[in-house]
Amino acid sequence: MVDMEREIFQDSNFQALAALDMKLKDFTKTVESHLPGYTEKHRLLVGLKDFTTKISATEEKLYMVKAVGKVKGKMESEEHELINKYNSLDLKEKIQSLSSMAQELIDQGRITAEERPGLAELFAAKRAAAKTQEKPKTVEKYEQMLLSLGKAQGISHPVANLEEFFPICQELKSIERLERAPERNLSEYDRNRMKKKASLQDDQRRLERKSRMWFETSEDFHRRLQIALIELEKQKAEQAKREALEAEERKRRQEEEALEKKRQAHKEAEEKKARELEEKLEQKRQEAALKPQKAAPQAKKKEKVHRTRMNPHDFFQPPPREESPPAPEAEEAPESPEAAEEGHSTPPSTPTVPAAVTPAKPKEVAPEKPKPKEKPKAPLAPSKWGTPIDAPLESSVPEELAGPSLQEAAEQSVQATGPATAPSKPAGGAAPKKKEKKKFTKVAINQLGFDANNPNYR
Repeated sequence: MVDMEREIFQDSNFQALAALDMKLKDFTKTVESHLPGYTEKHRLLVGLKDFTTKISATEEKLYMVKAVGKVKGKMESEEHELINKYNSLDLKEKIQSLSSMAQELIDQGRITAEERPGLAELFAAKRAAAKTQEKPKTVEKYEQMLLSLGKAQGISHPVANLEEFFPICQELKSIERLERAPERNLSEYDRNRMKKKASLQDDQRRLERKSRMWFETSEDFHRRLQIALIELEKQKAEQAKREALEAEERKRRQEEEALEKKRQAHKEAEEKKARELEEKLEQKRQEAALKPQKAAPQAKKKEKVHRTRMNPHDFFQPPPREESPPAPEAEEAPESPEAAEEGHSTPPSTPTVPAAVTPAKPKEVAPEKPKPKEKPKAPLAPSKWGTPIDAPLESSVPEELAGPSLQEAAEQSVQATGPATAPSKPAGGAAPKKKEKKKFTKVAINQLGFDANNPNYR
């Protein structure tokens, strides 16, 4: 403790703060700027209290010398200097101001994590002593300080000139690793680096003297410096990572911009080519418009095809038969004896077509009446087999061997039988009979000549 007091009394910063020339207002500003931590303020407070005791004793001695005279009492030159430079009343005001600032740090919880355990132990001891001395107000004071100390989260004081410390400390760490490595593994470059260790340590000590807080011990400063360097190293690693990501992002944006410029240039080239082509086509159109033009042949209009809807039953009906004029009524002629002898009977009313009939010459033929006009027939649809419907079928039989047609055979039969066989016309000119509706009958398939049981058709 005596060494600490002697050391702080010899500190130039302490002497400047305790001097009579340092006013209270300047004292407060200086303490706030150079002593941000509680430990340093408390260390200054303890030193000022001890120094005030020393100054008070010197002042009392001076008072006694003046009272008894110069013969009885004698003062040293050093004591005269202390009385001329310092004053106990001024020191007491500064001690009171410094105590208020230290108490404010505790109330606000502005305590570092390293300071909290020691302060908790100190305040508990003082509370116990106050209880022993039966001082309730002092006990209450220290209990409130312990409560505020427990709520403190732990702050850290920034290290001045940390950016200058960082490369020096990193290089010293590398040199320490090289010193632990075998000598045979070191290169010339590594040996040259190891030679710079002394100069780096001098630079580090110079920065320490410049960066340490007032009344901060070397151990406290190194501990605070190491914590700050570790935090700075993490920040630099994160910053390097962010910079790498930002560089990658910038590179990607530059590539996208270059690609977009290339795409835009290609688009402009295509548009320019399209404009040039359009100009050439427009020029050719104008040249073609100046040339004499021929009248364009007009396309023939297609005639509308008129179609007739037909009934499919008309394809299976026989052609209409021409009706013969009715013969006049006459009495039936007696059968000839030749016919009776031969056993021939009178032909039926329905004419039959014999193979070869020799028509007999009738006695009298009634004059033919004019045939009624036939209704115009509907035009027949063209045959899909290429043969007109109205065209007569060509026979493959030679003309010498061909016989009379059915119509000719029927006419010959009517002439042969005479008027007796002709159908009689009703008297009084009755109206012709109406055509009856055709009737159809379902016929089994085996009656048409198909045998379902014939194995040859399977």
